[in-house]
Amino acid sequence: MSAYLKETLASTSKLHSRNPKAVTVFLALVFLLFWKNIIYDVCTHFTGQYKSIEVVDKNPIKNETLGFQEIFVLSLPERGDRRKPLLAAANATNLNITVLDAIRDRQIPVADYPEWWGTNNWVPKEGELGCLMSHLRTWRKMIHEGITSALILESDVDWDIRIKDSMVGLGEGVKAIADWPFEIPSHPRDFSKEVSPYGDRWDLVWLGHCGSNADGNGRIYAFNDASAPDEEHAWSFGGSPSPGHRPPGTRIVYQFQKSVCTTGYAISNQGARKLEKHFRQANSPIDLKMWDHCVNDPELACLGVWPQIISMAESKTNIKHTEGGLSFGHEITDERIVAGNGIQISARVNANAGTAGDPSKWKSEFKNGEKKKEEKKEDEKKKEEKKDENNDSQE
Repeated sequence: MSAYLKETLASTSKLHSRNPKAVTVFLALVFLLFWKNIIYDVCTHFTGQYKSIEVVDKNPIKNETLGFQEIFVLSLPERGDRRKPLLAAANATNLNITVLDAIRDRQIPVADYPEWWGTNNWVPKEGELGCLMSHLRTWRKMIHEGITSALILESDVDWDIRIKDSMVGLGEGVKAIADWPFEIPSHPRDFSKEVSPYGDRWDLVWLGHCGSNADGNGRIYAFNDASAPDEEHAWSFGGSPSPGHRPPGTRIVYQFQKSVCTTGYAISNQGARKLEKHFRQANSPIDLKMWDHCVNDPELACLGVWPQIISMAESKTNIKHTEGGLSFGHEITDERIVAGNGIQISARVNANAGTAGDPSKWKSEFKNGEKKKEEKKEDEKKKEEKKDENNDSQE
């Protein structure tokens, strides 16, 4: 209430005993002139103490691109079966992704092949050249457009609905060890002056893979993560950190000695420049070459995460796999929306079921501490077989 209004109302007490009717008329005029102010002050007085304050998380890692400038997804134009659940998952977790058309081997002129391609007694499999060139084109896009950082995903990926919380922990891990060993240990860096919320000294963070390990002399950073699977449910067909490296209920960040499958990785602009230069010559699949340069090039700062935050999911495919791993050995011919391996509360599955927006209805794929679904089914099968044997013996 204004000071003038308070003073005016106070003066009426002196007039009340002299002329009550005049006071009543005066107050009515005051109310007509200042009714908005009076109602606002009265309401504020009685409700102000209960007024809720909206808490806004300003951590840039929790924005629509997870703290990177862009999220790119590489997808063949005709693979609507992969794009649809991917876009639904992104929408369910409030992520803004840009789908880039991937290319097939036959679309690439021989003149554009990387130097040494198919040499050294190595015969490329179908799809390996297109995969490599799709990633290489994305790095060049980053360089030419000045994109500071990007998360690059393949089209058959999945993540936990709580991914933003996981990425905050990852950011702390990247900042802690990306420049290990520290140049001046007694003078910590001022991260407020750096562009990326992950710090500015990393080139590549491999957060989606089929296997990775932390064996070596580098440090390991562990962060608590409610969505992290235990070792029973963590998934890999290409290796994992040695037992004891990861405390229960955590994920770990480390300078890896091995990583396979380009399911998902973050790359900085300087990292894109370094890898683009390396990949002008290539005679191996993209993941093996990335792994090789990350481990053997001292100028590349590459980090791994275990268990992976981004995982691959089964989907109808026209590519037949013939050896170990996810859906290898058979071709999926039916349309299914299933969770990525090692993902507890799948963004794909819950988006498809319409339950992503209500935590009380989230569908969980497993509970830490319990056996895998496949093992439970096997146990039930054995119990039934034993029961049948007992019935036969009694007869």
